[in-house]
Amino acid sequence: MGTVQTPRGTNALQGETIILFAAAARTVGANVVGAVFDLGGERRRFSIVNPITASATDAGDTLDVYVDCSVDNVVWYNAVHFTQQAGTGAARTEFATLDPTTPGAAVVDVTAVAAPGTVRAAVFGRYMRGRYTIVEAAGVDVASHTFSLVAYAE
Repeated sequence: MGTVQTPRGTNALQGETIILFAAAARTVGANVVGAVFDLGGERRRFSIVNPITASATDAGDTLDVYVDCSVDNVVWYNAVHFTQQAGTGAARTEFATLDPTTPGAAVVDVTAVAAPGTVRAAVFGRYMRGRYTIVEAAGVDVASHTFSLVAYAE
C-alpha cells in the first residue's frame, strides 16, 4: 500500500498530500492501477488535481485518468473520471472534489465506470487509488502522455 504524506505541524487527521501518480511520461497501458492508499476514516473531503503537461502523439490516441475508492480494499467504485485527453490535446489541469456531505437526493449507480468528465462526489471510502488507460490508435508514434494525480485530504 502507498503511504500518506503528512506535513509537519499539521493535524494528523487532515492536511495530507496523497501522490496517486507522480509526474511522469507514461505510454500505452490498459487499466493501469496505482498504489492503494489506506486513508483511515477521519477525512471529510478530498481535493484531487490532475495536471496533464504533455500529450505529443497521434490525435486518435487517448488518456483516461480515474480515482477509485473502496470501503474494504476489495470492491472498488469509480469516483472520478477526468475528461478524456486526446493524443494531440493541449496541456491542462483539472480539479475534482470528493465530499460525502453533499450526497445528492438520488442513488448513484456505481456499477460501471463514470462517463468522462464526471465526479461522483459522494463516493468515499477508507481506501483510494488512481488508475489510467492510454490507448494507441493506429499510427506510427507510441502514445505518450505526461501527467500526475495528486489528492489533498481535508
